[in-house]
Amino acid sequence: MGAVRKMAARSPKPAAAAGVALGVVEGRAGDGQWRVRVGTSVHAMACDPSVDPRVVDEAAASGARVVVDLGAEPVIVGALVTARPVTVGRDGVLALEVKRFVVTAAEEAMIRTQSAFVQVKGADVESYGNRVVSRARELLKVLGRNVRIN
Repeated sequence: MGAVRKMAARSPKPAAAAGVALGVVEGRAGDGQWRVRVGTSVHAMACDPSVDPRVVDEAAASGARVVVDLGAEPVIVGALVTARPVTVGRDGVLALEVKRFVVTAAEEAMIRTQSAFVQVKGADVESYGNRVVSRARELLKVLGRNVRIN
């Protein structure tokens, strides 16, 4: 019998993610592009059409990393999540537990069900429903130049 040679088991090397890198958005470069630092170099690049540009703006503001495809023309293909996202469950329920909740709307904000709503539009606030109740433990003030009750 011949000598037995031990052969080192070779495992195939995983394919490198060629051309994919993480970058930091330094700001807008104008004309729908951003300045993105990848390593020590800064590139001007657009974001992929599948990426909402506001995601890139938020990454610039927060310092979050973006995912960059460094192909022939570098392009931003995503951003890494660095804070808890607000998500809607598969059952359609949005549940939040926060310390403070602020919504700023340029024109209008509305909370609506099938038969009632609260609407804030400009300087006007309207609430509507089969039954609208205001409660106060101590004092309920209704202020206005004119107060009409039916």
